[in-house]
Amino acid sequence: MIPELITVISMALAAYVLGSVPTAYIVVRAVNGEDIRDVGSHNVGALNAYRRVGAWAGLTVLLVDAAKGVLAVTVPRLLGIDDWALFITTPLVVAGHNWPVFLNFRGGKGAAAIFGISLVIVPWLTVITAGPSILVMLLLRNVVLGAALGFILLNILPWVTGQGAEQVGLCLLLTLLVTGTHVLNIRDQILSNIKARQWRALSLELAG
Repeated sequence: MIPELITVISMALAAYVLGSVPTAYIVVRAVNGEDIRDVGSHNVGALNAYRRVGAWAGLTVLLVDAAKGVLAVTVPRLLGIDDWALFITTPLVVAGHNWPVFLNFRGGKGAAAIFGISLVIVPWLTVITAGPSILVMLLLRNVVLGAALGFILLNILPWVTGQGAEQVGLCLLLTLLVTGTHVLNIRDQILSNIKARQWRALSLELAG
């Protein structure tokens, strides 16, 4: 039990450090010298990298950040550790992305990492949710709403298709984490709109 616990603690630290590697920051800084935290949406993620550099940059960041999520699931399983460890490694790789130690804890929203995690845990359900999510993104030209639809479906489908309690619980935990991150990032705007009773502006802020 003790060796397994030590292994899990080591993987937890590794997951956070891995998540903290700021892919979008590195790509944008290397290409045009900008600090991605000071330009565009200020988000250290694939969409902002795409807007600042181009499609290839956005895709690169998306794939690398998703790969972090894949590793957070596959490494514990390859080491033969029970899946309860995923409730530690997966949130921490997302937390590293959202609050990276290498960027003074200013990072992204964690959506790409969660995509990689769900792709391993519930692959077919992840593929199924991708279609409606992409359609909403294209029709409404709003990535946040498309991603939100994807998260909603990823919480409903595991439950209605009879997936295990671990898969359902993990999807819910990760959704709460990314939602909480988004709300924290715009908390000042939310409070301002609530005080002014600007409900339409509030809804637009929440939609990204």
